Amino acid sequence: MPSGERNLIEWLGEAESGEPGIGGKGASLDRLIRLGYRVPPGFCVTTAAFRAGADAAHDIDADVARGLRRLEAVLGNKTVGPPRLAVRSSAIGEDGVTASFAGLHDTELGVAPADVPAAVRRCWASLESAPAMAYRARRGLADDDVAMAVVVQALVPADASAVAFTRHPVTGREDQLVITAARGLGDAMVAGEITPDTLVVDKSTRAVVEFVPAEGFGDAILAKPVLDDLVEIALAVERDFGRAVDIEAALVERRWYLLQARPITTGSPAAARP
Repeated sequence: MPSGERNLIEWLGEAESGEPGIGGKGASLDRLIRLGYRVPPGFCVTTAAFRAGADAAHDIDADVARGLRRLEAVLGNKTVGPPRLAVRSSAIGEDGVTASFAGLHDTELGVAPADVPAAVRRCWASLESAPAMAYRARRGLADDDVAMAVVVQALVPADASAVAFTRHPVTGREDQLVITAARGLGDAMVAGEITPDTLVVDKSTRAVVEFVPAEGFGDAILAKPVLDDLVEIALAVERDFGRAVDIEAALVERRWYLLQARPITTGSPAAARP
């Protein structure tokens, strides 16, 4: 069977197989694009490729190369030299309503096009890491029913990165939005390696009601106009998804790009308090 008939790759915003084919993260990004949000362009190496494995290695690599050529054409002269890419896990159930797998599967940033196939295989291998297997066991998820797609996207040169929760992740308050922000790419912030700015925003007034600056900095990382934009984007995603979400976003030349949106799976809603 020709490789294209097996849907070894699918383009974000045009995917036909949904979460079973492009995993939780891929499906979320595909949905965001269709809803009109700004998302870095890219494609998914599908769960069909994962399941085919070594038996279709040549076809997988050929289809990945085809996806990379299209991505380079989309980017055109926006990059100097070959683009740098983000290669990110997108397992079945990842970033879902009942399980997030946050930080348990591989993400690699700054990957050169020639190194993408190896990075994809490292993402696949992270399914078998001890933390991922322990998380599945705690959630009662069978090891023999796992599959992973992999997202390959343009890496945006972020001036700042942010994570926004539309429900307070600690108190459960649904009338507050919590944002953490750091300069540059957000991988160190998401991994907990640096202390970011933390802001608590009142949803109704959009006012910052609490601000804890990043370690070593006094001024806010996000200027008010871009903070206001991020708040509006986060609340719009919450409305479109119909539930509390957390989003990851990158700021480039005062424009936000969404890198992820997933339902909040921790904590419980709490009544709003005056």
